[in-house]
Amino acid sequence: MKEKKFVSDNIKKLLVTEYLRTENDNAGFGGMEMKRTPFGTNITLYVNRPGLVIGRHGSKIKEMTLALETKYGLEAPQIEVKEVENPDLNPQIVSKKIALFLEKGWNYRKAGTTTLRRIMDQHARGVLIRISGKISGERARTQKFMYGEIKYSGEPARSGVAGGYSVAMLKTGVIGIYVKLLKTNYRLPDEIDINNNVIVESAKVNNNLNNDGVEDNGAKN
Repeated sequence: MKEKKFVSDNIKKLLVTEYLRTENDNAGFGGMEMKRTPFGTNITLYVNRPGLVIGRHGSKIKEMTLALETKYGLEAPQIEVKEVENPDLNPQIVSKKIALFLEKGWNYRKAGTTTLRRIMDQHARGVLIRISGKISGERARTQKFMYGEIKYSGEPARSGVAGGYSVAMLKTGVIGIYVKLLKTNYRLPDEIDINNNVIVESAKVNNNLNNDGVEDNGAKN
């Protein structure tokens, strides 16, 4: 029974995410967090333009809250809207921008390299942009644009790497854009800080001990 509830809860969360992404796509949807509390379900939306999400006198917030409660069965949903601090470091917003570039007629290489440069200018630690589909002919293929380091497995991949996915609808077919970014505030396991002050103090202590040993030997002789 616990396994079924776990699966159903994850399915519900996925459906809620897709609904909120569709409803707030024009506002620059950058992700969401959903937490259960004793008072209901708290949902935090990260968007590029919060005004479009809130609506006039909070009308859109009320509409989405009602839909989440009636259609998706969430208990007392409460929606909080937060503005994304740096859109160029949010993988969901970045993937959507690339999709819009492609739909406007940009070449996939221009869209990928231009976006990569903008992310690099924000001092990102690592980024991976993957564009898949019929991008240069009748056969589908994948083109990658990379910078820095990206983790693919283990705890760093689960906790330190954020991902975003968007779709571009072209005449040749559907193009998928997937973006991975290594979080700037995430500490990798192999990152080590060396305290130079401790090393200097330790060297002084060892030097004093050695000097005391020499003086003692001389006194004995």
